Amino acid sequence: MSRAVAALSLLAVNCATSAPVSENAWTAAKVIGLHLELIDSNRVEGYWFTKNYVVPNVGSHDIVVDPLWHWKIRNGRLQIYSESQLEDEFTLVSIDRKTITVRRRTGAIARYRYSYQR
Repeated sequence: MSRAVAALSLLAVNCATSAPVSENAWTAAKVIGLHLELIDSNRVEGYWFTKNYVVPNVGSHDIVVDPLWHWKIRNGRLQIYSESQLEDEFTLVSIDRKTITVRRRTGAIARYRYSYQR
């Protein structure tokens, strides 16, 4: 009987210490209709997310690229693809009323103003 109690206690401890599903993970509901605008005085970067695509506005203040890309969520991370390659991956760090903070795949932190158009 003490083995059963010990096993149940160990199971309870493992369940209590395992990481819960992050509230800051990306979901389709958080992405579809999202418009992001980078908060940076040197770089122009914005994204409009639809159900299947993302329209990026990426470049410097002199040159802007405006193609049609696509996105997907993998392991809670938002991945942004051009025609042939992964352009960036955002891990959601935080959301407040006016800004979204992400960690890029390079490890750099970026802040965006955001809005939704549904």
